[in-house]
Amino acid sequence: MNREGTLYKVVLLGVLCAICGLLLGGVNAVTAPIIAEAKIANEKVNLEKIYPGATFTAVEDYKDESGMVEGVYVAEGKGMIYKIHGVGYASDGFDFLIAFNDDGTVGGYQVLAENETSGFGKRCFEDEYVSQINALTTSDTAPLLSGATLTSTAIQKGYAAAVALFNAR
Repeated sequence: MNREGTLYKVVLLGVLCAICGLLLGGVNAVTAPIIAEAKIANEKVNLEKIYPGATFTAVEDYKDESGMVEGVYVAEGKGMIYKIHGVGYASDGFDFLIAFNDDGTVGGYQVLAENETSGFGKRCFEDEYVSQINALTTSDTAPLLSGATLTSTAIQKGYAAAVALFNAR
């Protein structure tokens, strides 16, 4: 084969690409568990606010049709925690965790980040509303707040998405 010919260069490039692909696949196989563990370590601080001292495992193969669920975690012997991203009045949205105990009761509702309007959307993250969410079960619907319809509707949709995943497990 002529080293100056096009066929030689195509074959050489193909062989180099195959070798690089195999190396990249090998690196991914080695680093994937490390990345998964790091992801849980970053979230663990928030997860432990709901289930202190629990052992957490990330669920990777969940099918969320709503597009609101950003993470699912099993708290061994306790229940499931769902990380939800909703968009209320503030366009950047908000993040919260909702947990369900193994018996289907709410194990906790934890706000991670929000930038909603004071006196309106922020009420969805204050004690009165939080206690309403914490009193729910998977057969209930999250309550709406008048004056905070966009935010509480987003919470209601995120709650429903988490319930659907919980019931499908």
